[in-house]
Amino acid sequence: MKHTSEETIEIPLNKQRLIILLVSAVAFCGIGIWFTAKPDSFKNGLLGNPTIVSAIGMLSIVVFGLSAIVVVKKITDNKPGLIIDKSGITDNSTGVAAGLIPWKEIKEIKTTKIINQKFITIVLNTPQAATKPAKTDGNKKGSAKSNDNTVMPINIAITTLKYDFNELEAILKTAFEKYKKA
Repeated sequence: MKHTSEETIEIPLNKQRLIILLVSAVAFCGIGIWFTAKPDSFKNGLLGNPTIVSAIGMLSIVVFGLSAIVVVKKITDNKPGLIIDKSGITDNSTGVAAGLIPWKEIKEIKTTKIINQKFITIVLNTPQAATKPAKTDGNKKGSAKSNDNTVMPINIAITTLKYDFNELEAILKTAFEKYKKA
């Protein structure tokens, strides 16, 4: 964590975890290439059907290939993964990061657990807050999408950030209490 000023906290991206994600994505992409190139080499159960093996291989190439591209972009990204300051929370933790989330648009910050992964969930006040473009570094960037009837929360996974989950959650909640009325 880096304090660039009294009021700004920057949480860096965890480059080691990103490299592990990249190696995993490349490995699964390689398996997809193998499945596509040699579908007849699988003779057992569901994988005994060459059409299914090829389809799994192509899907694997597309999904993990795109994942690898996104991870490479994050590895080469020198911006902090999360910035907490008086204007709000700036999320740059993933390839589809939310950008700036102003404090006034946040209704609640809580923990959500899906399977064995914890997320910091930012619940927004209005659906419009989730669809309005956010400005980061002078560029317009769209944040999480929703329709007019649903307020979609923003989930931040700690896996790409270099910080302890519980400490980050405490910092975010403290900052929220401090700045939400400002």
